[in-house]
Amino acid sequence: MSIRKTRRSTLIAAGVGALAVSAIFAGHLAAHQAGTGPEGWAPRMYRRAVRQLGLSEAQQTQIRGILRAHADEIQAQLRAGLESRRALRAATQTQPADEAAIRRFAPELGEVKAEGAVLRARIRSEIWPILTAEQQEKARNLRSTAGRRARHRLEALDRWLRSDG
Repeated sequence: MSIRKTRRSTLIAAGVGALAVSAIFAGHLAAHQAGTGPEGWAPRMYRRAVRQLGLSEAQQTQIRGILRAHADEIQAQLRAGLESRRALRAATQTQPADEAAIRRFAPELGEVKAEGAVLRARIRSEIWPILTAEQQEKARNLRSTAGRRARHRLEALDRWLRSDG
């Protein structure tokens, strides 16, 4: 595997791992405000985190308060991400390919993702002290499990791409 492909695979795995960690704490950012269907993805993610970490009622109340305090930022970030991904997707689907447009929109998406990462880190830094040492350890284990799953997916994709079938 070339250095470029290895670096790309590593970056993708790191990104997926970071996304999984963010999902535990800040993925439920817009609880009851975003998603599809009658309930949406955010409340489901929140309940999963509550269950996996064994959060008490008091902890849940504190965490929901933190998320609500950041609601406007969260909504703005979700909208910016959606718009930026749509613009890049449209540029990549244009025929014939418009590399200049793709190169223009890709850094914009990168900037939006960077802003989202900063927001998730800020929210996580507010939530982390609320967790007990045991819950923090569970969160670390969930993060490493997500990273292993991402690596396995990349390995499976690589095997499939190189196979004859």
